Amino acid sequence: MTSLLEIEFKGLRRAYFANPLEFPFQVGDMAVVQVEKGEDLGVVSHLGRKKGAEQSEESPSFPIVRKALPEDIEILQRNRAKEKEALLFARRKAREHNLEMKFVEVELQWDGRKMTFFFTADGRIDFRELVKDFAATYRTRIDLRQIGARDETKKKGGFGICGRMLCCATWLPEFYPITTQMPRDQSLLLNPMRLSGVCGRLKCCLRYELETYREFLENCPVVDQKIVDPKKGEGVIEKLDMVLEQIGIRYENGETEKLSLDEFLAITDWKRGIPKEQRIAVCARPEPVIEREPPPPETPSKESLASLVGSAEAKPKKEKQERKPERQAPAKVEKQPPSAAEGARTKAGEPPQSPEKKSRRRRHRKRKKPPKSSTPS
Repeated sequence: MTSLLEIEFKGLRRAYFANPLEFPFQVGDMAVVQVEKGEDLGVVSHLGRKKGAEQSEESPSFPIVRKALPEDIEILQRNRAKEKEALLFARRKAREHNLEMKFVEVELQWDGRKMTFFFTADGRIDFRELVKDFAATYRTRIDLRQIGARDETKKKGGFGICGRMLCCATWLPEFYPITTQMPRDQSLLLNPMRLSGVCGRLKCCLRYELETYREFLENCPVVDQKIVDPKKGEGVIEKLDMVLEQIGIRYENGETEKLSLDEFLAITDWKRGIPKEQRIAVCARPEPVIEREPPPPETPSKESLASLVGSAEAKPKKEKQERKPERQAPAKVEKQPPSAAEGARTKAGEPPQSPEKKSRRRRHRKRKKPPKSSTPS
């Protein structure tokens, strides 16, 4: 069982609460927790402490009372309907008192002992008369809190130009200061339309990769610092590509060159701490290796092709016929003269016997048995 839970309330407000009784909670369960004055109901958003959270934070001072029952959830739904009515009532009262303030959200505690109104304004607002009207209407403790543009966007939510939901409305735990030096360190143009978020302030994502960019800049020379190459002449550091980690150099003759950080440090005498006024010298540059391509195959000229075609056509057709094997004529079979019996048959007008019939007669003669010898009685 988890002894520490993160509970999320309305407006993406999150806080850690102790679980001394070790209730079997899962992410998404509803829980009734103890707060400063009374009890509140929220959703379990994480079991235990999140990775990356400061371990030095004090242990939560309020415990979890119990798991939420169906009756508790019904009370929460009724409170949400009251909050919508209270928001309209607050905006109407602000117009009646001529107060230049914009009410963003109303949050009613689950047990009904506290109602908090969140608003934005350009300066300080005297809302003492407004609080009296709220207290007389709702008969509970009233709390008015002035928030900034970032907090307003966090409560409302939305989508950024990246197409994803706003970081502050999903996972960003708190707001960190964003300065104009951060886009300069990342070589970004100071265009307010591109650098501003939905809230109208500088984007929080300008801080995410800042350390990576600054680490690269510490290991590189400064832009516009001069460099001397014995082969190419004098030049200047034109650009630092932090994404590809390359250094762009432009020489006096108009030639440009891009070197990786490792190549630049290998051929120059630059070191960290060199002032911008000092020139950088190229000490050694490896000779480029020229890979020679194999020579292309020789193409025959038109004259040689014409001579080959002419010689092929001049060959007589007789040579082709001589190459073919000559067909042998079938051997002639000499006819034997007929026998005396056949001659007699032909004279008598009988047809001559076929060879098959002759062979049958011979076999029949051989099979005839000799006559039996006569013995005296």
